[in-house]
Amino acid sequence: MKAHERQYFRAFVNVIQAISSTLDLQEVLDRIVANAVEVLELKAGIISLWNKHENRLEVVSHLNLSQEFLDKGPVYADRSIPRALTTKKPVVIPNIEYDDQLQYPEACKKEGIQALLSIPMIFKDEIIGVLRLYDDKIRQFSEEDVEFVTALAEQGGVAIKNALFMDQLKKDHAQEMDDLAKWFSDMAHSARE
Repeated sequence: MKAHERQYFRAFVNVIQAISSTLDLQEVLDRIVANAVEVLELKAGIISLWNKHENRLEVVSHLNLSQEFLDKGPVYADRSIPRALTTKKPVVIPNIEYDDQLQYPEACKKEGIQALLSIPMIFKDEIIGVLRLYDDKIRQFSEEDVEFVTALAEQGGVAIKNALFMDQLKKDHAQEMDDLAKWFSDMAHSARE
């Protein structure tokens, strides 16, 4: 096994361990971004969830990005590298100077971003977000890099869906408990009459 393959493997295991050992979605997403940035020796990374009602990408995890960059304005899914979402395939932009898919190219330049990789986060054929990785130099991501990050993004999609499912279960359980308490209260009130 080559050195970079070992790094990919260790990072992937690290993310899987986070998913299986915690219910803290934020920890899992932060670990995905950190591992991808570290293994690929990148400048920064970000995970955004797709708010389909507003057609916006909403940041849920980031690493090494300035607050100014994060506050640049709303990121619309159909204006910011839309091909990653419409094709459900990774998009490599080796040099942002020659690409017209960025919604905020000047903010990227000011942040020192020169290349990026955008990977859709998919669960059961449904796009739920995007993992974007940024480099401060012109870079052509290898096929192995793209495969590695795609695998991380898939695990992120599973973690996000699991967390949403758990949240719904908790809400449903709370509602059932409220309904049961009301039923007992009504029964007690009826018995006293």
